[in-house]
Amino acid sequence: MQVNVSQLIDRSRVGGYQTFVILLCAMVAFLDGFDIQSMALVVPRLTAEWGLPKSAFGPVLSASFAGIMLGTMGLGLLGDRLGRRKTLITSFVFVGVTSLATAFAQNVEQLMLARFLTGIGIGGCLPNATALTAEYVPAKRLSFLVTVTFSAVPFGGVVGGFLAGDLIAHWGWSAVFIAGGVIPLLISLILLAALPESPKFLALRPAASQRLGAILERIDPAYRYQASHSFVVDHPQTKGALRELFSDGRGGLTAVLWLVFFFSLFGMYLLTSWLPSVFTDAGWSMGAAIKTVSLFQMGGIIGGLAAGYLVDRWGPYLVLSTMFLFAAVMTAAIGVLGGPAWLTLVLVGFAGFGVVGAQLGMTALAASVYPTSARSTGVGWALGVGRLGAVISPTAGGVALSAHWSQPALFGGAAVPSAVCAVAVFMLWLAGRPSRAAARAAANS
Repeated sequence: MQVNVSQLIDRSRVGGYQTFVILLCAMVAFLDGFDIQSMALVVPRLTAEWGLPKSAFGPVLSASFAGIMLGTMGLGLLGDRLGRRKTLITSFVFVGVTSLATAFAQNVEQLMLARFLTGIGIGGCLPNATALTAEYVPAKRLSFLVTVTFSAVPFGGVVGGFLAGDLIAHWGWSAVFIAGGVIPLLISLILLAALPESPKFLALRPAASQRLGAILERIDPAYRYQASHSFVVDHPQTKGALRELFSDGRGGLTAVLWLVFFFSLFGMYLLTSWLPSVFTDAGWSMGAAIKTVSLFQMGGIIGGLAAGYLVDRWGPYLVLSTMFLFAAVMTAAIGVLGGPAWLTLVLVGFAGFGVVGAQLGMTALAASVYPTSARSTGVGWALGVGRLGAVISPTAGGVALSAHWSQPALFGGAAVPSAVCAVAVFMLWLAGRPSRAAARAAANS
């Protein structure tokens, strides 16, 4: 008997087992988000302790994103070949070890190396956690639940922003990285014991049939595995996951996805890297300035959940292009209108709603458009190309700060990437109208 794994999952409800897997993946994303944000949070203290200008830490921030870029591309591909579970857990352990190493850095060069290596580990976690979540949930809930999982990344930044000030005040800047290292190592023990492999990945490997059967029984209580069962998925494995990103008419979509991810992550990490420094320069206390990042990320979580909900109902393109446009307007408004502190904080939250929320929606979109055999690769390369923007943005922000740009100029410049994304996603919607019309006509015939 042949069992279609994709169809079995799509007709099943999201039960306790799938929820458990989603929570484990979200836990990984949460701690990765904490670690991604940690360097920006300690820069104000390090500039004082080491007697260096803020711009000296731009390359350190860029090194982390360069590592994430390489990790998402290389380890996303590895996840499609060796398995999501194995690649995810190994990457997460590496995050813990290298974050601990960051705590003992004595100079900028050592910080750069430690953050680069940590970034590689984070880059291995994110696409595999995304793919694992996507392959445990029905297609009709995919955008929302992948967005929920990935929303844990900015939530990690929120918690980091609220905790970092106290950690630094009581135990110094290194305490942030010790926490960011010890906790992932402890969580890795839970992942080793409890995290299952993707059922759709196992379906492509006949030797794993019994293991897959046990997983499917937990997903669908009505299903009972028998040794005579064979398994298939809607998108069978082909040669070369990277090649699949450009096959079957996906080349144009992939190119535009990469463009949007580049500018989206450029704008997002430009803001999250330098918001604390911009507002300390404006006379805010370090604790208050650090919390602007938490507010930005909190707005992003709400925006991401809204994006996932709306995308499942109205489709991704109009929803995400509108969110990117809103992000551009709110980001520019911080510099133009943000005089009183309360108004600045409101605008920062709204900017996060658009900037981070739209990016979370794009991650869900990337997870939905590629077949199982290339899903980690598709998400990984989209995030990896996006990280090119993240690599450049901290250094670009450092140059702007060194040049003493005014706040209207700083935030006006930071709004441009979101505006570019809004136009690109809208053009992608226009380009897809003929194929959507043809699909509707075929369905009605």
